[in-house]
Amino acid sequence: MTRYTAGQDSFFRSVRSLEPISDLEAASFAGRFATDFQSFDEDDPSRRAEVLRPLLAAPQACTWGWSGAGRQRADSPLPGRLYRPSDTVVFVEVIVRITTYARACPPPETPRHAGSAEAEVPGLLGPSCAPPEADPAWTAVEANWVRMTVPITRDDDGHLVVDPHLRPTDSS
Repeated sequence: MTRYTAGQDSFFRSVRSLEPISDLEAASFAGRFATDFQSFDEDDPSRRAEVLRPLLAAPQACTWGWSGAGRQRADSPLPGRLYRPSDTVVFVEVIVRITTYARACPPPETPRHAGSAEAEVPGLLGPSCAPPEADPAWTAVEANWVRMTVPITRDDDGHLVVDPHLRPTDSS
């Protein structure tokens, strides 16, 4: 039996945080994260960070991967290979289709903010930062497939999170 030696911090962890992460749970979460990580819209610049922040173990990473300029929409996530250094750390390779856009008309004077849904949607998990497919201010330029590896673990409450500081050699 291995003794946990992290001190008092162990008293405040949920037992759920120690439960193994299933392959399906990891693949689904990784697909969701990869799609939002690869989506952004300069006309609503804060949306991406707001969506990504609760999905990350390190909330400051919510601004990584985007300069703040341009528009891109990701869809069709395809989770593939998994690498599992431990029961609570899983690396999931995800392929997503990204569509890049070019500005068709001048940007708005003030950034727009997405409105909230008028009716509750059954099974709603949370917002996405993928901009609408059609927008008169933007023209789709091209679509490509991109690959990324998403490092997943559990936070102290047992929720899945992406931890960008994990390396494939980490075991917990």
